[in-house]
Amino acid sequence: MYFFNARYTLKIPETETEITGAAIAASAVSAVDLDKRAQKQFDKHEHFKRRLLDPQLYMASVDPALDPDTTEKLAAYPWFHGTSVPEYSSGEHGTRTKWKEANRPALLANWTRTVPTDSASIQAAAEAAVQYQLKIGCDSILLAVPLTTIEDQSLETEITWMRAGIEACSRLGVGLPVYATVALSEAVLHASPLKNPVIHSFSNYISSRRELAGAYIVMEQSETGKYFWDAKDPLMACMVLIDDLHRGARKKVIVNYLGTFGVVATAAGAEIWASGYNLSQRRFSRTAKPGRAYPRYHSFATAGDIGLKDDLDKINEAGLLSEVITPTAADAPLRKALERKLTVENVPQWKHSQSNTTAAQAHYLQVAARAAATLNEIQAKDRCEWVYDWLKTASELVKKLETKKLVTSASDTRHQKVWLDVFQQWRDYAKQ
Repeated sequence: MYFFNARYTLKIPETETEITGAAIAASAVSAVDLDKRAQKQFDKHEHFKRRLLDPQLYMASVDPALDPDTTEKLAAYPWFHGTSVPEYSSGEHGTRTKWKEANRPALLANWTRTVPTDSASIQAAAEAAVQYQLKIGCDSILLAVPLTTIEDQSLETEITWMRAGIEACSRLGVGLPVYATVALSEAVLHASPLKNPVIHSFSNYISSRRELAGAYIVMEQSETGKYFWDAKDPLMACMVLIDDLHRGARKKVIVNYLGTFGVVATAAGAEIWASGYNLSQRRFSRTAKPGRAYPRYHSFATAGDIGLKDDLDKINEAGLLSEVITPTAADAPLRKALERKLTVENVPQWKHSQSNTTAAQAHYLQVAARAAATLNEIQAKDRCEWVYDWLKTASELVKKLETKKLVTSASDTRHQKVWLDVFQQWRDYAKQ
């Protein structure tokens, strides 16, 4: 299933294929604003009828000097620095904006760039994260767990937080599925995935806990500007972890911040993958700075994005548009113009200009939702062949475009062969 990776805006462009649910990032919206939305707005949007809240404890070390806005939003949640976050009162504060203005200095001052370490504080923080998810009506519970940055196979800190979350769910009588967050820094993933002790320690522990429905997996990319991962070991590590949990332990898996690699993860057994059009919705990074976006054409045929400044026009001139295009209602004006031998610049909704991304976002969401729906209709044993054929065709098409010099660095053409290699390597692993 595909979940929209929600940021601040709840409303999204209409898609022809239903989007199953939404994953809400704590870093995207302050708790005081999220409270209001849960009370009055969620039910107005179909994709929020099923929702997850990612507590994002793994972002505790974000530097407020680099991104004070994100830090302020995170600091408004009580699991980062104890339960001392002031409560909002309409009578006392008037508006939520005034509450944020009044409390901003204190929230930022309390931001220590660390997670609680003593037992009582961990218990309180873990329970606060569970309580908040129950409060806003989440579909499942994602336990708050810090980022894994050191290759320590004991996972003492992470397991301490998982146990605290499990115990909190027991005390609160939670009847929803509970997922342990597995948040991995890329620093611990550049090792042989089949022998990486961190990966197998996580899968062993989660498999052993009957209270856990499975894992919620997030991986941090070190290169902040990339929309698509082309690092083989981290992607293979993700596939191994999914396989160990799903096929090995019959646990469920949710993945986030992998973009359309979520389609590949589905073949390995992931139940839900979350993504979105913008860079911040496709990858997780503690050091990335927010910036203005430009439209990008998502081509499912190439398993990547095609640059709109020149590349799509060159592809059209070479007579290869039909091989690259992925038709949706959102790209209909673009397709019609290109078929008439006009250029991208002649289509206002797709013109390569700053923040002109409404049509591109609608197109991406439709493509993602359609891919997820297609996989959902295919029996599990046949998904592997479908994904393999998709990646093989995409790799061959990208090679053709590069050979003919029809794409520049504005298009994403470096990852397709890596994804295919990772998928083949995982299939070999799964046969053992």
